[in-house]
Amino acid sequence: MTAVTPQTPMAEGTPRRSVSRGQLAARTAIGLVILFMLFMWLYAFVFASANAVAKVSDTAWSKRAEQICNRRNDLLDQNAKNTRLKSDGSAQSVGVGVTKATDIIETALDQVQAVLPSSAQDQKLISEWNKLYRIYISDRRLTEKKLAAGQASELNETTLNGAPISSSIADFTSVNRMPSCSAPTGS
Repeated sequence: MTAVTPQTPMAEGTPRRSVSRGQLAARTAIGLVILFMLFMWLYAFVFASANAVAKVSDTAWSKRAEQICNRRNDLLDQNAKNTRLKSDGSAQSVGVGVTKATDIIETALDQVQAVLPSSAQDQKLISEWNKLYRIYISDRRLTEKKLAAGQASELNETTLNGAPISSSIADFTSVNRMPSCSAPTGS
């Protein structure tokens, strides 16, 4: 068994180990990172706005849009069933169903856009959402052309900030409590 010898405190006048420049730089960097993270969390919980950036203030518009999109989704479901029943499995046959689905989506979007809130800010937000949706519809139309030409094709969505454009559409619909108006998948 080894005996543990108690450490004696440093005597006065004993030089402390000096810290190298690298150690000092590392400690400073770690300290700054910790301070930055504390500031970030403080800002997020105390000072940042709790309001969503793309929130439309006119809730009546959102409710109306949700109703239109619920009807749209019912039509899309029926179209998918009809396409499966009538399709011979060829790209052209599937393309007919995709075209009909895209027409349903576009008609519903036109109906949602027919009545806009009076607020200029709301109109601006809805206009941005509409532009994104029109790009999504354009992507679908390109897929339709490939299917009509007999090419096996899947929807190839435009990307926005590294994600499919339907994700940005869904972000808007989620914030505005109209999830049925998200870009349909599988239709």
